[in-house]
Amino acid sequence: MLQLNGLDGQRMQALLHSEVGQLQRKIWHDRHLKEKQFQLGDWVSLYDLRYKYFKGKLRRRWLGSYTVEKYNDNGSVLIQTIDEEAISMLVNGHRLKIYRKPLSKQEFIETLGKLVLAVE
Repeated sequence: MLQLNGLDGQRMQALLHSEVGQLQRKIWHDRHLKEKQFQLGDWVSLYDLRYKYFKGKLRRRWLGSYTVEKYNDNGSVLIQTIDEEAISMLVNGHRLKIYRKPLSKQEFIETLGKLVLAVE
């Protein structure tokens, strides 16, 4: 490369430093991404976008529960309501998270019994 004066070298060095910084941020970001894997029949909760910009402690942001009918390669997910009247909708997979089913009383007692046996 041809350098006409000191400014060209400084500009090139500044561009190189900014590209290195961007690359480091990209590597850090990609390392901390969590891949969401949904299986057919999983229970999921749907994020309600109405409250994205309205911060409030007592607002319910997650709707659900829904079941996963189909997971597409592009990240979209076909979900269905868990009601007598099943309604299907196609949503972005980023708006979903796995819904943990609440334990019944019998399941809780069985789980607690297993933990007690494991400790003894």
